[in-house]
Amino acid sequence: VSAPVAPSPVPTPGLAKRMKKSKQPLQVTKDLGRWKPADDLLLINAVLQTNDLTSVHLGVKFSCRFNLREIQERWYALLYDPIISKLACQAMRQLHPEAIAAIQSKVLFSKAEEQLLNKVGSSSQPTLDTFQELLHKHPDVFYPSRTAKALQLHWQLMKQYYLLDDQT
Repeated sequence: VSAPVAPSPVPTPGLAKRMKKSKQPLQVTKDLGRWKPADDLLLINAVLQTNDLTSVHLGVKFSCRFNLREIQERWYALLYDPIISKLACQAMRQLHPEAIAAIQSKVLFSKAEEQLLNKVGSSSQPTLDTFQELLHKHPDVFYPSRTAKALQLHWQLMKQYYLLDDQT
């Protein structure tokens, strides 16, 4: 009676290739489950505004709690993985216009936007017209979907936390 032969721990090259191919779509679909189209759109807009993934991680509220590494991986996947990029773009195109507007209203303020808001003094009582004028004077600086009301609310937050230039 011969001793049973232990299975080889190293698979044959053809089997290894098949295993690698089958794992990739699983990773893509697993990733698609957590990242919603709204999250992708919010990530893209926030990164374009701030140019900083750490700021996006700290300042954006997604549908799930993503850590910095997951945000970085998703950003790079959207940029460089043709499969994920294509699927994400198709899903984002299907978002309702109201959903897109709601997502765009959550986009972080850039440093340049906050510098312009800083110029409105803390002792003044600015009206919506003040912020509307800022929007008209600097359309290249402010995010396209910003409204005078959104600027006013952000300015009030900056004032509340003593972030304006003329505050100590």
